[in-house]
Amino acid sequence: MATELDHLVVGCKDLESGASWMEDMLGVPPVGGGEHATMSTHNKLWSLGPSCFLELIAINPGVPAPDRARWFGLDDPDIQDSLASGPRLLNWAVRVDDIDQAVKDSPVNLGTIHSLSRGDFAWKVAIREDGALIHQGHIPLVIQWQTPHPASKLPDQGLGLVRMKAHRSEKTGVIKALESIGADDLIKIDDGSVTAGIMAEISTGDGNVSLVG
Repeated sequence: MATELDHLVVGCKDLESGASWMEDMLGVPPVGGGEHATMSTHNKLWSLGPSCFLELIAINPGVPAPDRARWFGLDDPDIQDSLASGPRLLNWAVRVDDIDQAVKDSPVNLGTIHSLSRGDFAWKVAIREDGALIHQGHIPLVIQWQTPHPASKLPDQGLGLVRMKAHRSEKTGVIKALESIGADDLIKIDDGSVTAGIMAEISTGDGNVSLVG
């Protein structure tokens, strides 16, 4: 199975204030974004190169709540409380060439496959029915694009992903799940930590910055 890093997912309480925070962090403004009607969320995008992007996402207060749990744990009271203190890295996403096989092979529940679209873009994505992050976001969202990748439409902003790493008390289950979808070489997992966390280091025109969750 061909597996590649697709994008990073940073959550925030309010999209406009979150975008201002992210612009200060990265040194450049967003270059894309829109709404997810199925999930009642909206986002802004930054380019991380020709095949990857950073997504800032929040609950969209201007539309009715969905008839299901929102993705990335955005309905979780604990996550909402944490986002009240500022944006945080919630999750990451990988793209595969056979999402049905990826879901079938995974030892953890990646979710139900949904077909989504927005504008010129269409994709399949596995989403847990409870909307929860899998292993604190250390297991990525799995996507299969049916149209050209959105990053190819974004202008180069001089940003790039340097590395991702996570720490947790025990890593065996996470490593096995990552291996099953071919994503084990995209993130470094350390064990022995009392609390779970995730970090992405981004190169910018003014040096490297870290997004944490």
